[in-house]
Amino acid sequence: MRKLFGLFLIALVASCASPKDLEYQDVKNFSVSKISLNPEIGMDVQFYNPNKYGMTLKDANIDLYINDKLVGHAYTEDKYKVPAADTFLLPVKLAADLSGVLHNALQLMSNREVTVKLRGSVKAGKGVLVPIPINYEGKKKLNVF
Repeated sequence: MRKLFGLFLIALVASCASPKDLEYQDVKNFSVSKISLNPEIGMDVQFYNPNKYGMTLKDANIDLYINDKLVGHAYTEDKYKVPAADTFLLPVKLAADLSGVLHNALQLMSNREVTVKLRGSVKAGKGVLVPIPINYEGKKKLNVF
């Protein structure tokens, strides 16, 4: 009986393990939905889910930096189903800081490589949602215009 309880306890702890971090891959489908001093930009952020199970994702809060300058804050408004061990697109809205965008406008228009950083978290899981950190830094050519 103790062995059965021990196996049950191990299975329970293993099933409650935190999900692995989502892996950033790319940004696609830029669109401007609000033109103002604080423009709102829509985009799809491509991630890979390394977990062997699908999950629900919500409450993404991610700061976007280009060349170490804060460009804006990306967020989601809905829940999304994430497939197991697969790539997926997460539609986000970016509340941009115009000074951050203008600071990098020449590099963006000339299609030169920029350093992109994503810092933040999303809540994800199966049943119980736990915060998963988003930490990415890399060089990227952004075809925004």
